[in-house]
Amino acid sequence: MTFKGTGIPRILEAMWEARHATDLAIRVNALWDTDAALDLLAVHALGLTKSRNVMFARTNDELGTVELTNGAGTDWDSGAKGRSMTLGGKEGGGVVAYVAAKGKKFVSGDVQREPIYQNLIESTQSEVALPIRDRHGRIRAVLNAESDEKDRYGDEEIAALDYIAALAGLVVSRDELLRREQALFEIARAVDRAQDERQLLKQLLNITSEVLRFQTCAVFLYDEAANKFTLQAGTGFRDWPEGYGYEPGDGLTGWVCQHGQSIRLENPQGDPRWKGLLLEIPSEQVSGYLATPIIFRGRSIGAIRVLRRVSDNPHHDNRFTEDDERILSAVAEELSTGLESLRALQRVVRVERMAAWGELSAKSAHMIGNRVFALRGDVNEFGHLIAEADLNREALREIQKSLVTNVTRVEEILQEFRDFVTATQLATARADLNFLVREAVDEVFPRRSQVQLIYDLTEEELEVEVDARKFRRAITEIVENSLSFFDRGSLSVVTRVADAETLKRAKLNTGIPYATVVIEDQGPGVEPERKQLIFQPFYSSRVKGMGLGLSIVKGIIDAHGGAVMEEGRLGQGARFVMLIPLHVRPKTESE
Repeated sequence: MTFKGTGIPRILEAMWEARHATDLAIRVNALWDTDAALDLLAVHALGLTKSRNVMFARTNDELGTVELTNGAGTDWDSGAKGRSMTLGGKEGGGVVAYVAAKGKKFVSGDVQREPIYQNLIESTQSEVALPIRDRHGRIRAVLNAESDEKDRYGDEEIAALDYIAALAGLVVSRDELLRREQALFEIARAVDRAQDERQLLKQLLNITSEVLRFQTCAVFLYDEAANKFTLQAGTGFRDWPEGYGYEPGDGLTGWVCQHGQSIRLENPQGDPRWKGLLLEIPSEQVSGYLATPIIFRGRSIGAIRVLRRVSDNPHHDNRFTEDDERILSAVAEELSTGLESLRALQRVVRVERMAAWGELSAKSAHMIGNRVFALRGDVNEFGHLIAEADLNREALREIQKSLVTNVTRVEEILQEFRDFVTATQLATARADLNFLVREAVDEVFPRRSQVQLIYDLTEEELEVEVDARKFRRAITEIVENSLSFFDRGSLSVVTRVADAETLKRAKLNTGIPYATVVIEDQGPGVEPERKQLIFQPFYSSRVKGMGLGLSIVKGIIDAHGGAVMEEGRLGQGARFVMLIPLHVRPKTESE
């Protein structure tokens, strides 16, 4: 590290050290993987200080602990890695835990004489531990170096470790920023994919807990009828009654909702606006409070609130920071955009569906009216037959068959009506797409058929979040529709991860992963001018039903955030392509 005794001027020595330090900083900056960057720093610290081991221990805000996560040296992989210690300043608690709690540098040339020393590695004689802080002054990690030589660490070695610790602080801070950037990306994607407010809020709660690691999160939105900001989603709440929420200005959360301004507090019980109501945790256990308004077009429509518990560990610093406030405000902006888009879409859909309902009511009334007219004729004929002296059993049997047929037709019309109305009402859960597709096709494909069924299902995992019953209905409807137009040839069922070109044709977001289900037959195909019409209500070339089958399919697939298209060629068969968003798990920090 130095040039002592070489006769080289000190200025050249300083230049060499500066260049070495700059090269290391450049290499660390190029490594976006946090673990790789910390491991590299550990290796350099090991060589610069001639230590036996160099280790990084990172703090855990949720548990109030510090864990050895990265390092290099003789004993690193043989038991030190992964060890967790509780923050504390008591004797026997260990050097790393002591430094993480107190934030003080520790240097010892003979650790056996230190009351706080805990024997982690048998051979240790000298040890240095340095706190690594973020820009808010919170301790995020500890750099620990140890040697089996006494008095190993002098001023030059400690200066080198100080520099390594400073670089590690930048790496850890960058990791926090990357995690927050990922959270915003995940929320933006959730906004694009959500089909209703419930689904959007559910995704938001998952992201705040898994990526941002907020212990609690609650979303309150304005209910105009009740003039109250009611709880719409929350972690930590088991059940809440209808209308559970805050009036404008009521408590801290009501104040945020009313005034459209964020509040960030330590020990919020001391604020005169605090009431301690409607909390996920008991009032006396709240140590940190953060709430930010949800603003749309300059008006507050609600708030997102997060809380932190009082830690059992007095050395644990779990206060909210300016960065937490900024990220929560960004989340609120994304949520506001998503809510307004969904509500605007719902308004358009309501108008369209009201028009469809009018047409549906008229057509169903006409079709049911025809069946009722036929039933009335059967009933009148039945009356004439039983009034005769001699019963004509054969004529009665014909009347009975006609009655059954007409009642069945009425039931089919009513069921199709119900399916159309409820097509977009989903109860979703995660499922394996290939399993659902095979289950649905096997259910309706005739066992004895001159049509050959061909499966080509991808081996890739296709996890989706769907209403399984309704999704199966969409598949079975298309299969039955195909089989009604031909009786010889083949029917193929294909699943894949959708490519960008297919997504563009469907006018879907190409930045979101989708699965595609293709059902292709060897029937007559669909005329080009009818490709869009076949998905409209009441449009059908089949005698059976009201012409709602493919319209129901479109309603189900659209409600899942997907799309359905017919891309076959006339004379070569129909080709129905369904696209469904894939479920993507938020990445963890280790990934």
